[in-house]
Amino acid sequence: MAAKKTMKTGDFIEFDTIVGFGEKLTAYWEENSRQIIALALIICLAAGAAVYWTISSRASAETAQGLLNEALTTLNANHPTEAERTAALSAAVTALSRAAEEYPGTEAGQVALFYRAQCKYRQKDYSGSIADYSAFLPHGGSMADQLRPFALENIGYAHEALGDTAEALKWFDKAVQAGRSAALIAMARMHEAAGAAEPACENYKKYLAELPESGYREFAEIKIATLCR
Repeated sequence: MAAKKTMKTGDFIEFDTIVGFGEKLTAYWEENSRQIIALALIICLAAGAAVYWTISSRASAETAQGLLNEALTTLNANHPTEAERTAALSAAVTALSRAAEEYPGTEAGQVALFYRAQCKYRQKDYSGSIADYSAFLPHGGSMADQLRPFALENIGYAHEALGDTAEALKWFDKAVQAGRSAALIAMARMHEAAGAAEPACENYKKYLAELPESGYREFAEIKIATLCR
């Protein structure tokens, strides 16, 4: 269930000065989501046989896992038109809601909250996305542990989309502390938006140092050349 994708808001300060950067951000979010979903599918397929349940709890776990797999398969399929993408998101949200609300005691039901949050973000329901990510964060388990840094980062993007860059910065910082180095560039952008050139410069440099092969290397280099004096 690895993934990558989600950044969109008018608060990306001065991004229009970078040719094609808006498209790159969209591609980043889509790539991120696909990687997370791909990781999830692998983990989902391997997860069921490893755990022993009582007959009733095992049945609940298997049902929840089936709903989660159904939603992830729907999201990971190719949907060439906007109408198909919209329908796929709605279908996925329906399956994820059943898993999360009817089987909250199962790992699959808990992880479904993460994916429902991701779907809500893509539907531009940013407050709903934050609520689902926040409900997901306290849960444990191998799958939840792998997704937690992404959840922290994506809460930051949702706050940014709502125009609250100060709150977004807090969550990007939490994501970095949890090991999500990719959120450094988001931290840098939030500092830059607040007019704090020094911490912005520092985070752009850290981003390049930790992710030298990133697709945003050129963007970070341009920012460093502009901000760091």
